[in-house]
Amino acid sequence: MRLFTAIELSQEVKQELIRLQKELKNGPLACRRWQTMAQMHLTLHFFGECSAEQTQAIKKEMAQATASVSPFSIQLTNLGAFPNIKRPRVVWAGIGGQIENLHALQQSLTDRFVQAQLYKEERSYSPHITLGRDPDMTGETIPVEKLIQIRSIAWRVDSIVLFQSTLTRSGPIYKPLVTCPLLGSS
Repeated sequence: MRLFTAIELSQEVKQELIRLQKELKNGPLACRRWQTMAQMHLTLHFFGECSAEQTQAIKKEMAQATASVSPFSIQLTNLGAFPNIKRPRVVWAGIGGQIENLHALQQSLTDRFVQAQLYKEERSYSPHITLGRDPDMTGETIPVEKLIQIRSIAWRVDSIVLFQSTLTRSGPIYKPLVTCPLLGSS
């Protein structure tokens, strides 16, 4: 199974992201592939292919890590692109708010996954929500962040989810396998 951990988004956040996609489609960054509402999430870790034993170990580490983490709030902040806005391959929405709590949660999970030999950290964590991939950059580079305003919507993070990703011709399908609540005192 292809697995990843993520934070689910509120319905209000997803609706704002769909609105942003519509503006981008008619403007500066018309991507060839867009995330659907069902595909939108905030990734914490991507594992790739995992065995049944690894899946059980990931679930165990998630439950132990979240037992001492308190819920917190994060919010949408800006638009950006990887590797950069001049040569984008991925268009994304940035995250702000109690970002130190998000980084602490992600790092706590990373430490557990690495120690259990379930995950190899290859690059620093850069929290974002993917909106689209492969923008059509045939025209002039436009400062997207100045043209399109993103509503700074906040939502409460009170759990993390382990998802299975199944690749299909029409795009990936994500199925939640387990949800671990953040149980620390708020």
